[in-house]
Amino acid sequence: MTTAGIADTLGAPLRVNSVTIKNRIVLGPMAVLRPTADGRASDQSIAFLERRARGGVGLVIVGGAVASARGWNESPFTPNLRFDGDEYIPDLARLVDAVHGAGAKVFAQIFPSFGRMGVPRGGARLIAASPKPVVLGAQGLPDHVYVPGGRTTPVPDEATAADIAQIQADTVAASLRARAAGFDGIEIGAHMCYFYSSFLSPLANQRTDGYGGSAENRARALRDAVAATRVAVGPHYPIGIRVSVNDHMPGGQGPEGFAEVVAHIVPAGLDFVSLSEANYESMAANVPSRSGTMLDHHEPQIFRAALGDIPLFLSSTPDPQQAADAIAAGHADATMLARQLLADPDYANKVLGDRLSEIVWCDHGNSCLRRLMTNVPVACHKNREMGREDPHAARATLPQNALIWASGNALLMKIADTAARMLPARPTH
Repeated sequence: MTTAGIADTLGAPLRVNSVTIKNRIVLGPMAVLRPTADGRASDQSIAFLERRARGGVGLVIVGGAVASARGWNESPFTPNLRFDGDEYIPDLARLVDAVHGAGAKVFAQIFPSFGRMGVPRGGARLIAASPKPVVLGAQGLPDHVYVPGGRTTPVPDEATAADIAQIQADTVAASLRARAAGFDGIEIGAHMCYFYSSFLSPLANQRTDGYGGSAENRARALRDAVAATRVAVGPHYPIGIRVSVNDHMPGGQGPEGFAEVVAHIVPAGLDFVSLSEANYESMAANVPSRSGTMLDHHEPQIFRAALGDIPLFLSSTPDPQQAADAIAAGHADATMLARQLLADPDYANKVLGDRLSEIVWCDHGNSCLRRLMTNVPVACHKNREMGREDPHAARATLPQNALIWASGNALLMKIADTAARMLPARPTH
């Protein structure tokens, strides 16, 4: 495909329910927005998203947010953008207006609980489909990311029927607040090792009731949440899910199994599916260092065969040639980017303007990920503007930057790992 063909393919509009997105390039949800300490959209939150919209993306999906008080209290990174109270709507509306003013549509990721990745602050219960912890990076970590001594999360309680109903109610309420704030659609997070994702794969779901066992049963909690949200927001408001497509774990579920589960959810009122690779136990596959791994694993192709023509958002494919070829072949409908849009907020304009040689490429050094994991303000060494889109935004301190450098140094992290493994094991419950 020529560069003009790439621009034509990625520049074509996409219809999702009643919303027309001007092109096929999407800013995926990331926890890099740095909201205020009480969970409101900050000037930096807005400036970051507005800058990517001015850079040409057709759709912004706002992540790093929580849809419930539970999510706020158990989040492993803080602060988050809050959708769990009406008092947050005015600031969310300010964010929406800024993105719209810069020419993009904006969806909200609705995220009610961290599930197996939650932090039990103040003795609060963690809940998931089954009482199974996460062994972080059990099948490998991304390049330049280390967890000295390893980490196993606390064991969650098995969610009761009442827990599941409360999470569903929180999801519906937050979706209505997103609509009230002017968001063009919503995406329910059901990926990685978070609450709804814990139901989808037998690897995490060991229940024997109506929420476990068959693919239909494992789809039930998320299907019911989609159906309830559809009733609440009406027939014309876009609803999607972000879902893992492959466990990439021994004994885990592959794309055929995940696609079978999602096929039970689509009839509940789903308008699109964002495809997410792997989970926190297989992070190396979730954060790859080369483009197109999802296509290499044939995951979008399998989802297309199982789900028909519902829009699919591809991830892990910053190479515009690969993304355009996948869309032209019918494997996906849009390309969703994260780290690449930290490195170059003008990526979309450059791709659509036939200026591929000008793209500033993410080098997969993953300092952004190390910052997120250590709760340090996220920045990008390929783009000095990132994290400073608002000139008054707080920046990382010199000791914090030194920590990020050290945490990416293989020799230092090997020493730290050896030392950590000599310490007594900590309980996980």
